[in-house]
Amino acid sequence: MIEAHLRKIVAEFSDVVEVIEKLEISEEEQVSKLKAKLSLCDGTTLWVREICLKEVIEAYSYYWLRPDETIIIGWDNAPHHKEVGSFPHHKHIGNKIEPSQEKNLRDVLSFIRSFLG
Repeated sequence: MIEAHLRKIVAEFSDVVEVIEKLEISEEEQVSKLKAKLSLCDGTTLWVREICLKEVIEAYSYYWLRPDETIIIGWDNAPHHKEVGSFPHHKHIGNKIEPSQEKNLRDVLSFIRSFLG
């Protein structure tokens, strides 16, 4: 089920995502885990990690990397930046932590699409 959901989102963003390079899925009774590496049209990559409970994303991280694997932007909801207005949702841009409105893969790919123009 989680793989079908991922493939649907990737198809929606076929102008941004070239291919799913790596894919690991673990599905148990109530919990599913997804790890994927998406190659993007500009030569960058997006690492995706989601943990879902009853099909609701409980934990996530999305890291957009340059070809040399340095971080462009990283989004996650680890509860360690209580000072951020969108806690626990935040993004890493350089050495700065900023509030994040992007809380799922579709949001992140929309942001990347807009950024790439």
